[in-house]
Amino acid sequence: MHNRSSSSSNSLSQGLIIFFLLVVSAAAQVKQPSSADNRTQGIELLKNGDAAGATKLLSAATRRDKNDIEAWHWLGVALERLGKLGDARKIHEKAAKLADERQTSMLDQQGTLPKTDLLAAAESADRYIALATNLSQKKIQEWRDRADFLRVFAADDSLATAIYKSKDVTTKARVLAKPEPSYTEEARKNQITGTVVLRAVFAADGRVRAINVIRGLPDGLTRCAIVAAQRIKFVPAMKDGKPVSMWMQLEYNFNLY
Repeated sequence: MHNRSSSSSNSLSQGLIIFFLLVVSAAAQVKQPSSADNRTQGIELLKNGDAAGATKLLSAATRRDKNDIEAWHWLGVALERLGKLGDARKIHEKAAKLADERQTSMLDQQGTLPKTDLLAAAESADRYIALATNLSQKKIQEWRDRADFLRVFAADDSLATAIYKSKDVTTKARVLAKPEPSYTEEARKNQITGTVVLRAVFAADGRVRAINVIRGLPDGLTRCAIVAAQRIKFVPAMKDGKPVSMWMQLEYNFNLY
């Protein structure tokens, strides 16, 4: 009698254990929302006017993936719509600096961030300037440079017209001012010297666009060269009496004295 009772008890215990394991296994198979899922749903809520709901989902996205640049940007937008401008400013600052750091580190491998991340971060840089009302002129220029630096790697739809080689234009682009690049403290500490070579479009609208890195240098020097190139002042090339865009090569020498 005792043996039969003990056997029944063991069978019950084994059944409960198996049931428990099945429940745990089923729970494990339930797909948890990813950072991308939270971000996509959050952006959709924001477009539908639910800034509070969007903030919760976008905050969850940034917790799941601290490098989700798009999620950081849209979280800043959501906070703006809620009137939390101080928090929004900090989030936009985070998005832009994160993208800047990651894109700078990728230059050594000739890589770029996704276009959506670059454009979102550039917009966050613009929003930071708008929300941080007490910035000095030097800081404003620093943040404008950051926005321009991020945008240069995204496909530029404004260059749909033809881009000419120097031999194909009537008058070549004429440089009026070519600012020198800055030197990063890290590069100075590591005694980095050499030449950064860029290929860029001197566009018909008077801006340097579509910058490609032919040869770079580490420790942020390639970024410094790109920022300097974007500040060049020039008279556009001419063809058939009209300003046109043309390719030009730029070289920036970095020497320690």
